[in-house]
Amino acid sequence: MQGTRCFLEIPQEVLIVTWQKIKASSPDNMVTFSKEHGVVVQQAYKDKMNITELGLQNTTITFWNTTLDDEGCYKCLFNTFGSGKISGIACLTLFVQPTVFVHYKLSEDHLNVTCSANARPAPAISWKVAGSGMDNSTEIITHPNGTTSVISVLHIKDPKNQMGKEVICQVLHLGTVTNFGQTVNKGFWFSVPLLLSIVSLVILLILISILLYWKRHRTQDRARLHSEGRCDELEAISLCSIPDGIIAVTSHETATIR
Repeated sequence: MQGTRCFLEIPQEVLIVTWQKIKASSPDNMVTFSKEHGVVVQQAYKDKMNITELGLQNTTITFWNTTLDDEGCYKCLFNTFGSGKISGIACLTLFVQPTVFVHYKLSEDHLNVTCSANARPAPAISWKVAGSGMDNSTEIITHPNGTTSVISVLHIKDPKNQMGKEVICQVLHLGTVTNFGQTVNKGFWFSVPLLLSIVSLVILLILISILLYWKRHRTQDRARLHSEGRCDELEAISLCSIPDGIIAVTSHETATIR
């Protein structure tokens, strides 16, 4: 909610107060106030603004759900008895306080800290951090609603020196600097060689488990056939006669079991 105000320094006998929006072509009547008719808002401005200070010497208009289109200058007209029209100009400038987000991405050999600030007018971002071997990049995005996002990324080449330390993003807006800190915590960072080593180890363990399982069941099957006395009765090549580690092709002849 935003508002603009006009007042008469020298008291006059005012009959009616009128507010106009100043445009390039001609002023646009918005709202009037008088003791006889009260507040009269033009159709184009209904549900958007109103006179919130009902006076003939002091007058204030207030806007709801202000947008970029509402920014500009407005003329207040005091229609007086005997002195004619007395006018003043009040300008409305929109400000949006910064919305700031700070986060970081840590890898084995690099640390990126991102600070994004959205405001109107555009904010400025700087960094306060100890150490060397770092640089930053900045991206500026202008939005249709009149706000501007500034995204700054701080690139730190030696992240181990920043473990447990605070990195401060400084946001300058309308002459005020606000600090937003982010502490870099120790933790597991992503390492491609380490990941490949872990995956290879898991695959190797799975293959060893499969091989041991196969050998165990093969030994159990051979022991079962010996216990049943069937190995000596088989005429074709069979499981009983294949040494460990040798792959044999069995004949297509049917084994005769007495």
